[in-house]
Amino acid sequence: MGVVVQEAMPGKLSVGAGQESRAEQASTRVITTVFIALLIDLLGFTLILPLLPSILDHYSKNDDGLYMALQRGVDRFAAVVGVPPERKYNSVLFGGLIGSMFSILQFFASPLTGAASDYFGRRPLMLLTVVGLIASYSLWAVSKSFELFLFSRVIGGISKGNVSLSTAIIADLACPRARSKGMAMIGVAFSLGFTLGPLLGACLALETEKGEVVYLWSALLAVTFAVTDLAFVFFVLPETLPKEKRVPSVASGFQSVTGLLSPWALFQFSAVSHGMEPPSKKSKSPNFQCCVME
Repeated sequence: MGVVVQEAMPGKLSVGAGQESRAEQASTRVITTVFIALLIDLLGFTLILPLLPSILDHYSKNDDGLYMALQRGVDRFAAVVGVPPERKYNSVLFGGLIGSMFSILQFFASPLTGAASDYFGRRPLMLLTVVGLIASYSLWAVSKSFELFLFSRVIGGISKGNVSLSTAIIADLACPRARSKGMAMIGVAFSLGFTLGPLLGACLALETEKGEVVYLWSALLAVTFAVTDLAFVFFVLPETLPKEKRVPSVASGFQSVTGLLSPWALFQFSAVSHGMEPPSKKSKSPNFQCCVME
């Protein structure tokens, strides 16, 4: 039995190499854009972290009704778990309450934001979430009462789906090597953001003059970061989910996130098992497939 050896045409090889090079450049552009946008976002998000004790101390002096009601709840919780009635422990528990509220809102909002982006596209939802963050930081900057500050944190938690959108944009890249690189760069953005952001917030608090609100300059800087992020995403970020790959309706997108919102389904890893697909069905040659952006 003879063996037929088929030689590749040099012209086809050169065309394939050129397409792969352009695809790699497009993927690199997306990864760089996501990295910069996420870093700017995280710098603004983490400015508040070292300021929470001072912020809570500021509102405790105003005899705010909502603050006092939450304080009584924190005191009862501290008595149940046996926490000493000291000011430093109270700040930790109260700050934990504010942080948990933000995280719970992000937990519910992020899957819904991702599901909406499966229908409308990544870019419009990314812009919408950043606009929400601008509103959140602006309210924080002008907040004179604890109610308004808490409302700003609610808007911020609902708008924090941009982090999961960044991951979705990287997952849209068809080249496995590009996706791996993109996920690594997201990790680097988190490391830098959570290192530099609190440092900036603490430095701005130290520069606060007597009589000024301790968080004012940090809030204004957070607004500046968010506005910069909005302009950067608007002018630089391309759409990574083409229309032919989107879900047919918003309802079908929301139905797909039930496994991400149910605690029971989460512990059973239902979302992961339902979303798995053999690599052979995705691509016949994953080592050489790269993302080509429209």
